[in-house]
Amino acid sequence: MSTRTQNPTPNKTSLGVLFGSIAALIWGAWPVVTAIGVKADFTPYELVFLRLMIAGPLLLPWAFRGDNSLKAWGKAAILSLLAGGTYSYVTASGFQYTSAMHGGVIIPGAVMLVSLIASHFLLGDTLTRNRLIGAAAIVTGLLFLSLGSPDQGNGQSSLFGDSLFLFAGILWAGYTLLLRVWPMDPIVVTARVSLISLAGVLIAYPFSDGLDFSDTTTSMLVMQAAWQGVLSAVIAIIFFNKGVAILGAARAGVVNAFIPVVATVMAFIVLSEVPTMMEQTGLLFILSGIGVIMLLKSKPAPAPTIVPQKA
Repeated sequence: MSTRTQNPTPNKTSLGVLFGSIAALIWGAWPVVTAIGVKADFTPYELVFLRLMIAGPLLLPWAFRGDNSLKAWGKAAILSLLAGGTYSYVTASGFQYTSAMHGGVIIPGAVMLVSLIASHFLLGDTLTRNRLIGAAAIVTGLLFLSLGSPDQGNGQSSLFGDSLFLFAGILWAGYTLLLRVWPMDPIVVTARVSLISLAGVLIAYPFSDGLDFSDTTTSMLVMQAAWQGVLSAVIAIIFFNKGVAILGAARAGVVNAFIPVVATVMAFIVLSEVPTMMEQTGLLFILSGIGVIMLLKSKPAPAPTIVPQKA
């Protein structure tokens, strides 16, 4: 007996959108919260340490589910180089040089752009007209941002921070690309990446500047620990996966288009980051490019004419 996938009911659809929206809000706010931590003199290593020391143990029950072969864990180790502590450290470092608004938009824009190009040349995905238009808009936006970014008052280059965000986007795009080649349960792979990254952070401790939270207020420490290690690393992933289970991967993925919008709005409200005219133009191009790629669908190609063969 064949089964047919049923479309979600309106109530379930609303629930799926709610789950996805909560994940988008958490992930969209993450650049702002991380930038606040950097302004409060957290080092990138301290932020990564907080994230993994909490997320690693919380996700531990999922880490050993499924395939526990050496090959499976080897794949997880490779993925951890792209999306684990490396990604978090590079991103947190970027906030030392430029704004949260830049990070919240450049990273998803770079992920989208690199993913489109890599999936076309490596996986044979078709570059549709909408995807090409979106990619061109993202590239244009990145150029405007780089040209319109003023240097920070301490002489540090905003362009260097933008470059770090671009690199972080490349890392995450590589992670998502490998997940298409090596399909895995999203929670299991997240748990394994967190666990392996935690081991790497502990190994790197002797070579770091150490940990010093003596001058940090309790409220700030709790906020960073909760957002880095619980909300963005665990809760958002669980909610997003629930949204995917209800809506399907394609429809739930559209929610990701709103992450840079959330980051931009929150950076303006919370951090009073007011972009220059050039930056506004760049942000608009990048957000539009992401929207075109994720929200618009190209018209399907006409069905081929089937010519019956002669007996």
